[in-house]
Amino acid sequence: MAEEQAKRPPSELNARGVLWGGVAIAFGTVLAALVSYLLWQRWSTPFEAPNMLQLVPPILQSAPQQERAQYFAEKQKLLDSWEWIDRQRGIARIPVEEAMRIMAAHGSALKESQ
Repeated sequence: MAEEQAKRPPSELNARGVLWGGVAIAFGTVLAALVSYLLWQRWSTPFEAPNMLQLVPPILQSAPQQERAQYFAEKQKLLDSWEWIDRQRGIARIPVEEAMRIMAAHGSALKESQ
C-alpha cells in the first residue's frame, strides 16, 4: 500500500483557481459593503414629504399633583351627588352608598317573597 501511494503523483493545487476564487470573494465582500453603506446613507436621512404627518410629543407637566387632585375631587363629587340624567326616562344619579342601601333592601325583599 505504501508503494501505491508513493507511485501516485501528488495532487497538484490549482493556484490559478484558488487565486480567482479569492479575488471573487474579496470583490463580493467589498461590493456588499458598498451597497450596504449606500442603502444605510439613503435610508438614514429623513424623507421630507409635503403631506407627512408630524408627530408632536406630549407636553409633560413638572408637577401635576394639583390637577390630579382636582380630577379626583370632581369624580368623588359625581359619586356623592344626586342629579337627574334623563327625567323623562327616569334615569338619575344617586350616591353610591344610597344605591347600595337600596339594592340591599331590594335584595332582602326578594328573599322574603320567595
